[in-house]
Amino acid sequence: MKILKICVLIWLMFCVSGGLGQNATQEAKKEPLSEWSKQWLEEVVPYIITDAEKSVFLSLPNEEERGRFIQLFWEKKDPDPSTTENEFKIAYYKRIAIANKLFGFSKKDGWRTDRGKIFILLGPPQEIQRDFTPTGSSFAVYHGTRETWNYWGIENPRLPYNLEIVFVDRFGLGDYVLQESLSMGQYGRSAYDINSLHYHFNRLEILAEAMKNPFENQLKLEGIVTTEVTYDLIPVKSDIFRLKGKAQNTYSPIVLKLPYASLSPKIIEDKAYYSLNFLVNVSDQEGEVILQKSKDINFSFSPEELPSIQTGIYSFQTGLFLAQGDYGLQLFILDNFSGKIGRVSQNLSVQNFSEEGLAVSDIILSPEAFKTEKNLPQIKIFIESSDTFQTDGEMHIYFEIYNLTLSQTSGTNRFQVEYLILQNEKELVRVPHTRIEPSQQKDCQVQTSLVIKNFKPGVYVLKIRVTDENAASLVTGQTSFRVVESR
Repeated sequence: MKILKICVLIWLMFCVSGGLGQNATQEAKKEPLSEWSKQWLEEVVPYIITDAEKSVFLSLPNEEERGRFIQLFWEKKDPDPSTTENEFKIAYYKRIAIANKLFGFSKKDGWRTDRGKIFILLGPPQEIQRDFTPTGSSFAVYHGTRETWNYWGIENPRLPYNLEIVFVDRFGLGDYVLQESLSMGQYGRSAYDINSLHYHFNRLEILAEAMKNPFENQLKLEGIVTTEVTYDLIPVKSDIFRLKGKAQNTYSPIVLKLPYASLSPKIIEDKAYYSLNFLVNVSDQEGEVILQKSKDINFSFSPEELPSIQTGIYSFQTGLFLAQGDYGLQLFILDNFSGKIGRVSQNLSVQNFSEEGLAVSDIILSPEAFKTEKNLPQIKIFIESSDTFQTDGEMHIYFEIYNLTLSQTSGTNRFQVEYLILQNEKELVRVPHTRIEPSQQKDCQVQTSLVIKNFKPGVYVLKIRVTDENAASLVTGQTSFRVVESR
C-alpha cells in the first residue's frame, strides 16, 4: 500500500511539473491582445463579464482562441438558439447605443456614466423623477438636477422587488453621479449595494421589452409641453390626494383614468399590446417647473378580452412628494402607438401634516375596498377611487389621522370618529361616535364603509369629526360625492 501511495505521488508531481512547463511554454508563445480584443473586453462587456470569464479570456494564447471565446460568450447568453438572431446580444448593444445617446456629456461616453451603467444592466426604469429645486452642498448652493429612477417587479431573485436609484448632477454640467441606491421593502428603505449589479441583465427578457426607451417618449412629451396646441384626443380624468409623506413632505397619490376605447393597441402574436408614457410637470407660483416625473406604462390583453374592456376605464397610480405650498400641475399621457395625447391641468395646495396639532388627510372614497401594493403593505392603491356611487352600492372610506396625543400613563392614543352625511347643508345621517382601539401610534389609518342603499340620486357631503380624547381636541374633514340610479 505504501509503495502504491509513493507511486501516485511521484506521478502527480510529474504531471504538475509537466503542466507548469507546458504553461510556461504557452505563456512564451501567447500573442498580445489586439486593439479589437482589448476594446471588446474593456468597452463592450465590462458590466456583464464575470471575473472567471475575464481570467479565461486573458489566458488565451492567440486571437483565434479569443475569437472563439467571444462567439461562445454570446451563444451562452442567447435565450432562443433556435432563431438566427441572438436577442440578448441585440438588446445589449441597443442599450449601449441608447446610453451613449442619452447620458454622455463633454468627452465622456454615455455607457461609462453611472446612469449609463444602470441603464445597460437594468434597462429603462418604470418611473423617472427630476427635482430641479436647489439643494445645499458642502461647497455651494447647487442648482442642478436630482434624478430618481424607480424599478419594481424585476424578474431576478437576486434583486429587490422595489429598487430606487438616485443620481445627482452636483455642478449642473450633465454629470449625474450615483448618490444612493435603496431597496424599498416591507419595513421601509434600506441601502442597497449597487456594486452587486455586476451581472443582472435579464437574459430572458423579450427583445421588444429590452429595447424600450421611455426617455425618447419623454422628450417627445417635453416638446408638447412647450407648444400652445390644446391636446384633447384622449379624455383623461385625474384624482390627486394629500397624505402625510416622509420628512417634512406631503405625499400626493395621483390616479389617472382614461377610456380603453381612446387607446390604440398593437396586435403581436395573438396579444393586444398597449404602450403609454406619462409625464407630470410641477410648477411653483412663478410658473417655473421645479419637479418632473415620467412613467412608462405597458400592458396587454388576449384578443378574447378586448371586447369586454372596450367600454371600461384604464386606471393607474403614481405619486409626488411635495413640500408645503401652492403648485400648478400639468399631466400628459402619450399613446406611443397612435401618437394621441391627453392633457390635464390642475392646481394643488399642500399643507405640512408633520406640524404639531391634530390633522386629517384627504378623504378618499371608492365603491370597492382599497387594495395594497404587492410587497409593500403600507402603500395603498387608490385606482378604484370615485366620487360616484349607485343607489344599491357601498361606499368605502379611507383617511389618515396625524399627530394624536399619547397618554402619559398608558402611552397609547385615545380617539373616536363620527361620520355625517349632508345635502344642501342639511344633516341627513349621523353615524354615532366610533372609538378606535387604542395603540401606541401617533398617526393612524382609518378604513370603513357605508351602505348607500336608501340614498336618492343627488350630490351629498361626507363630513368626519375626529376627537383626540387625550388632548380634548377636535378636527374635521369633508368631501363630496354623487349618487346615481343603479344600472
